[in-house]
Amino acid sequence: MIVIHGKSSSDKKVSGIITFYRRDVFEPLMEHRDDPIAEYERFVRARDTAADELDLLFDIASKRAGTNAAGIFEIQKMMIEDKDFSSLVSGIIRSQQCSAEFAVKCASKIFSDLLRFSGSEYMAQRSEDIFFTGDRIIRKLAGVEKRLGHYERDVIVCAQTLSSSDILLMQSPFITAIAVKKDAELSHCALLAQGLGIPLISDLGDKLERRFEGMEASVDCSTGMLIIKN
Repeated sequence: MIVIHGKSSSDKKVSGIITFYRRDVFEPLMEHRDDPIAEYERFVRARDTAADELDLLFDIASKRAGTNAAGIFEIQKMMIEDKDFSSLVSGIIRSQQCSAEFAVKCASKIFSDLLRFSGSEYMAQRSEDIFFTGDRIIRKLAGVEKRLGHYERDVIVCAQTLSSSDILLMQSPFITAIAVKKDAELSHCALLAQGLGIPLISDLGDKLERRFEGMEASVDCSTGMLIIKN
């Protein structure tokens, strides 16, 4: 038996099979573009489409988990529509003569790092939101949709971290709990999971290893323990 200690604000006790969420990563590369105006127009269209999608996610999350938990999607929309973010994307496109996808990737990293190293734990949590909003725009630009996990048995979904839209869109009656390596106690991800009634345990660190894939486990949120049967 392997016991990993983490954090949780729930008191539920559940069990399931360990399964690691395989993030569908799309990583744009540096590609030269001769028409920066056309690239920025592409960005604007993708940005506006992503903002409309976040409105839809807010409506869905409000119905399932309440407006308080759904608020993360409003915050992400504000990030997407931030004028400084758009200006930075425009500047990167012009200075590097690169694709809109690569410019969004660079701008997202700059903004994310500013929040991560701000000295505020709350703002550091928001740095993840910047990454996920940037990823949303990039996918709209590239025409690549995110593939989500499909589960047909009781599972404890494990990951480095999860976005709020990941949790909302992969919701399944077979997901008994979510376990993440990073500290998500102050995140909107935790608030949304709570609103959906999915126990979440976080701050498990590197002891949560992929070799546990397929093993039976239980989550005791009252004590913040993930117990793996080996």
